Amino acid sequence: MPEVRWTRRWRQTLHASRYRTPALELTDEEWDFNFAVNTRGVFLTNQIAARQFVAQGSGVIVNTASLAAKVGAPLLAHYSASKFAVLGWTQALARELAPKGIRVNAVCPGFVRTGMQEREVIWEAKLRGMTPQEVTDSYVAQTPLGRLEEPDDVARVVVFLASDAARFMTGQGINVTGGVFTS
Repeated sequence: MPEVRWTRRWRQTLHASRYRTPALELTDEEWDFNFAVNTRGVFLTNQIAARQFVAQGSGVIVNTASLAAKVGAPLLAHYSASKFAVLGWTQALARELAPKGIRVNAVCPGFVRTGMQEREVIWEAKLRGMTPQEVTDSYVAQTPLGRLEEPDDVARVVVFLASDAARFMTGQGINVTGGVFTS
């Protein structure tokens, strides 16, 4: 496995990759970084877990995709593409591992209140000529349940998917969006 060293270039790439970027202005570096983190990271961790689960005869994998894996997000084409890839991987791996007693699902969170989202809101506000509060208000307005999602909202679905209550579910991308996306 290649070693990753946190050089100044990597920190700059990490910082730059979080900006919302028009698709025609994306760099190879931004594209590659998103896929390295969002897709390759899932691939590698799933392989490690699945090998252990195959050896023990059962297991559950829950990946994190995104609302952007269900609906392409403007200015986040690289992020959306990487999260669509996570869903495709989840579905394929689920079909492959089901005969071995292993379930594989994903959660697809929406507008989750986190430190990362706070930074994204500031960047989006600058791009859209709005205040951060106006951006946050627009997220809430898009959410039928009328509030931003909390990390605990996602965690509860992960716990459900990992439990025996979801014993007949595999290959699913479960929306945890407060109704923003319902298909």
